[in-house]
Amino acid sequence: MLNAQHFNFDISILLLAIAIIIHTISEAWIPEYQKAKSDWRSVVFNPVLFWDNLPIFIASIVAALADWKWAIVGGILPAVGVTHPLLDHLGLSWKNQKLRPGSLTGLLLLFPLSIWSYALIYNEHILALHELLISSEIGLAISLWLLWMVVKTPQEDC
Repeated sequence: MLNAQHFNFDISILLLAIAIIIHTISEAWIPEYQKAKSDWRSVVFNPVLFWDNLPIFIASIVAALADWKWAIVGGILPAVGVTHPLLDHLGLSWKNQKLRPGSLTGLLLLFPLSIWSYALIYNEHILALHELLISSEIGLAISLWLLWMVVKTPQEDC
């Protein structure tokens, strides 16, 4: 059940989880679709894309649901929503002088929703400083791992 005391924060985290799923689809499936426009079924039903991204979908939903009891878990999502677009999309796009797939959803969807969540954390005193630091460090670690995965994998559209 939603926490009535932090209803706006719970809604922001749920929206952020949905935004992460949308961002993942735009980052993974849309570039594959652009390569194989004639056979969209091979992209939509691609088991490799599905199994590679299923952990992200599950982790986002679990974190949003766990937020209803433990705000520190939900606090991981805005940390990912701030650091991932900045490191992975803005940073690598700038470095490679080419816009990376998912950059628009990352910078225009994840980033603003994350800033809104942080504003709610601050204004509604949802997390203590140590809880905010822990959730932010976990989110940063996830973003650094995602960045490492992209950098170590050679990609032609990176």
